[in-house]
Amino acid sequence: MKSWRGFVAWCDERGLCSAPANTWTLQAYIRYLERSMTITALRRHIGQIGQMHYEKIRKRPDRHEDVQRMLDGVRARKEAKKKKPDIVPPLFRDEDFVVQKADQSKPKPSKKSARKKPLRATPKLVRRKRI
Repeated sequence: MKSWRGFVAWCDERGLCSAPANTWTLQAYIRYLERSMTITALRRHIGQIGQMHYEKIRKRPDRHEDVQRMLDGVRARKEAKKKKPDIVPPLFRDEDFVVQKADQSKPKPSKKSARKKPLRATPKLVRRKRI
């Protein structure tokens, strides 16, 4: 099975035991696959891995409550992404703003405050002694 071979390869890359796999190993694998699969494909994939575990060691880590909770969390995150954002009313109304006429000019800032100071070559607290 392609699902099982992928899981074994993923476990080997990370130095983890593929059979019997801990539930946290399966949860980490779910997080790894979350971006690339739909939730139905992910559930089918994890189910096939659980079936291979059952055939080998008579234990199904895919039915553990933590793994199911992780799959439910993945489903909730994917559904939240699909939801369209609610239309947020504007913070201010257009009539709240005062419109300035073109002939009224803004006061110009003074030259002293408009000039930016250059960056220092040395830290402020450390000064070099001039000889």
